[in-house]
Amino acid sequence: MIDYQELIVLLITGIAFAVAGFKIYRKFTDPLKGCSGCASDCSGCQLQDLKKEIEEKRKKKELNEAIEIKQAEA
Repeated sequence: MIDYQELIVLLITGIAFAVAGFKIYRKFTDPLKGCSGCASDCSGCQLQDLKKEIEEKRKKKELNEAIEIKQAEA
């Protein structure tokens, strides 16, 4: 027969695995949870702002390169 000490150890181990599994599940199903301060549409989100800034810099760089190529051809 299983004694109380083993039962408590199994109970604590089971709870620990359940909590770990739940946290892993939440991490993969809700990746924007850590983005605090974001509205539901992510307007004002720092990550979205950073992406926009990078995209604008990339477009500006491509435009400058295209202008330099046209000036070199002329």
